[in-house]
Amino acid sequence: MEEPAIHQQLESAEKLKKFKYYFNEKGQLRHTETNEPFVFKQHSNATNWNHQWYKAFGTTLAEYVYELLEKECRLKRVYIPVDGGRSFCFMSERALSNPSKLIVLMQDRGVMRAGTWSQQLILHDCLDTGTQIPFIKKALSERYEVIVLNSNDFMAVNQDDDAEKKKQPDSDERELKLEQTLIVESVEAYTIYIWDQFISKCPDNSVAFIAHGYGGLIFVNLLNERRDVMSKVYAVAFINSVHDADHQNVGQIGRDWIEKHCRNWLPSPKPLDKPVPSLRMGCTQVSAGTEKPHLAPMTCFHSIFKHLKKVSNMQKANRIIRSPILTRSLSKKNYRKQGKM
Repeated sequence: MEEPAIHQQLESAEKLKKFKYYFNEKGQLRHTETNEPFVFKQHSNATNWNHQWYKAFGTTLAEYVYELLEKECRLKRVYIPVDGGRSFCFMSERALSNPSKLIVLMQDRGVMRAGTWSQQLILHDCLDTGTQIPFIKKALSERYEVIVLNSNDFMAVNQDDDAEKKKQPDSDERELKLEQTLIVESVEAYTIYIWDQFISKCPDNSVAFIAHGYGGLIFVNLLNERRDVMSKVYAVAFINSVHDADHQNVGQIGRDWIEKHCRNWLPSPKPLDKPVPSLRMGCTQVSAGTEKPHLAPMTCFHSIFKHLKKVSNMQKANRIIRSPILTRSLSKKNYRKQGKM
């Protein structure tokens, strides 16, 4: 991670300290008093209390990552719906200004929020392995624009009620708990909304998706629901995707597109990028270089960007081959044709 000064300036860093935890200069979570790694069981013989504590701590942890996306990665929080602003996603500065290259990040289902691959890795390893920040920085350094979805949190913060709670002297757990209100009916609906409002306006063959776990299933659902996905998206990097073309009723055109444009990195004992046979996914499958699913995003990190660059370069080469080369003789022929019209 970058300089610890950024971490110390985050508002959520102060909230973490109320739970007696902080992130050190290596991005590792440590206890403020003992400097020991994170422990789930805060109190013995208090299962319900531990659960409530952990739930509130997880909310604060998500906000901490959100702040890193904004202050360290320079992404902006874009509220949706556009006319109401009740939920949000994150975007780089020029993501909406007709970018020539865009990467969209989709996390797995569960407690993972925007910017997170694995909450367990954030808790027990470090921010670099558990968050999407290395992916975002790599994308920006290669002049991609970035959109980070927050599809597991299509719930809106009831800010008025939360502010009222903060006025009351109460426990940390109650103070930091977010009251939420449903704004869309599903993860699928959230993703389709982001597509319709933002991503669909990008030029053809300019968008790449990196989708982890259940995010792969959500992408295939998007492919089924929006035909223009096939023209806008040039590559999809699945990481341990759980999509299933048969169960999701993908038509033949969609299946052909998946086979041509998608690649899935799977947990496997095989070396990184070695083929892993499977008929269910309908696309090329290779080893993620690890047998542990939660480690897969980081072990195949460089391989994914290498693949996206290769596909992009191949597309550019194909466009050049297809484009007619304007020669002097061709110009004369066109001139004569125009003269006859």
